[in-house]
Amino acid sequence: MFYELKVKVDKENKKGEMKSVTEQFITDCDLFANAEYTGLNEYNGNCDVVAIKRSPIREIVNAKEEGKPFFRATIVQIFTNDDGTEKELLYPVLVCATDMKEANKLMEQYIKAGLNDMKLKEIKETKILDVL
Repeated sequence: MFYELKVKVDKENKKGEMKSVTEQFITDCDLFANAEYTGLNEYNGNCDVVAIKRSPIREIVNAKEEGKPFFRATIVQIFTNDDGTEKELLYPVLVCATDMKEANKLMEQYIKAGLNDMKLKEIKETKILDVL
């Protein structure tokens, strides 16, 4: 299960001043406590984990590359119930890409690799910095 966590840490800004910033991460842990521990370890305990929530993300498509942001893509599968009504099943994933165009290309390749009955519904940039 993925957890999204926000960590408050003091960092030096461009002017050389210490500033408190909140950074967002995602981690694959079994428990909230493990997610908190992972977040604290990222800064050797010199931070404060201010929020943890279960993430709707089901999969991380590719590895994080330095300087590239994460995009959250939502894939949808439409199926028909026994009573004839259509229902959508949403499948949110993370993809690391340079920009929206590359994220779209990577997601199209991902879908073609075995999810042919699914379609890309949306892509948006996230504030997630890394996978811990």
